[in-house]
Amino acid sequence: MPQRRRILLALAFALALPGPAPVLAQGPDTLIFGTTHDPSSFAYAYNNEYLQSLCAEIRQRCQLQSLPGRRGAAMLADGSIVGELGRVREYHDKHPEYRRVEESFITLRSYAFTRAGQPQVSSWHALPARARTVSYQRGVYYYQKKLEALQPGVQAHDVQTVQACLQMVLNGRDQACVFDDGALGPDSRALLPQGSLSRPLDELHLYIYLGKDYAALAPSITEAVRRLNAQGLKARLQKKYFTSP
Repeated sequence: MPQRRRILLALAFALALPGPAPVLAQGPDTLIFGTTHDPSSFAYAYNNEYLQSLCAEIRQRCQLQSLPGRRGAAMLADGSIVGELGRVREYHDKHPEYRRVEESFITLRSYAFTRAGQPQVSSWHALPARARTVSYQRGVYYYQKKLEALQPGVQAHDVQTVQACLQMVLNGRDQACVFDDGALGPDSRALLPQGSLSRPLDELHLYIYLGKDYAALAPSITEAVRRLNAQGLKARLQKKYFTSP
């Protein structure tokens, strides 16, 4: 029996059992999920802890992998991974073939970082008046679409990491960097006092997406996420991993 079919049958059986169970299923199969967040980031630690709780709830072994946005999208398309953690709700507009788990599992806040002494950016609409050139982390669909909507007033550049994004501003190569607090890690957070940080531009409610071969599992996984959130998991992890930059 192909591995993918074995996983689907095992998941269907586990999800059909009454009530949550904290014991992981036995067997060789591990469900692989991707995320665009770097392993050193606060969001990666949050995602990994949340995923392990979720997979205990559905009686499965799971593993989280940090993948560049385009690579993660390609692996989701060919079934190499079961799903992705941390995509915005609008990601479904670009990829309607994937199933969104209809309950947000993490909330992040987006910011604009500019050089010290520059006026703060107060909103997305105010960005073109404060910064003509803006960096963002490669593969983050939300920022790509936001900045495309501000063209030609803004020229956007994608870079590999949030730390590189902040450095683009500090080195004078770009006038602003947009990012979310989840993408920060200890090294990138240490750069923030060298520049000027906006108030939160907005909140990002992020979701789990499942590949088309696992779409039938979305309703049951949604219910598991709702149970965990109702039990306080999301609130506890938000408090554990996120404080205002």
